Amino acid sequence: MNPGTIEEPSTHPSLLERARYGDDEGWQMLVQVYGPIVYRWIRHCDVQSADAADVMQETFLSVAKALPRFELDRNGATFRGWLWTIARNKLRDRQRANQRGPQLLNGEAMRLAELEQPDPPSKLADDEKSIQDRMLHVLRQSTDPKTWQMFWRTTMEDHDPADVAEEFGVSRWTVYKARARVLQKLRKEIDNFSS
Repeated sequence: MNPGTIEEPSTHPSLLERARYGDDEGWQMLVQVYGPIVYRWIRHCDVQSADAADVMQETFLSVAKALPRFELDRNGATFRGWLWTIARNKLRDRQRANQRGPQLLNGEAMRLAELEQPDPPSKLADDEKSIQDRMLHVLRQSTDPKTWQMFWRTTMEDHDPADVAEEFGVSRWTVYKARARVLQKLRKEIDNFSS
């Protein structure tokens, strides 16, 4: 690693482990969280939206097959970097197919320079923010709406738990429990992003 390079956050091992060992919910979360990022990388290479969706699907098919062999604890390994390598290879496959046959990418030339870069064509901080936002969105969908609201009001909007308890007609202890439940879920999935 070059001096001055930003240390890249890693995907939380529990999410990868769940997806790796066939947990449907873990795999769905992985795709929901990383799918938009992969799609954005592909589009950044001047690929039309429909073709970008196809390349994204091909990327995740390869990820599903190769995930059991990915070693997160290998020195310098990051899921983001590994995912970009797979997406980049799928883009190269498309490019080779395009050169041999009919125009598969609607006549648009991919940014060849992007395919030679070892790092994804996006800023690390932007990807990290996207991952955290998508993780919040996914967790919100799997959390009871009332529990989520109590969490959101006390944690994100900084309302006093006593006021939130009164608003929802519950005890303050119920608000604390709801907030703790959601925070525990969040920590389980995104603690290691900034380490």
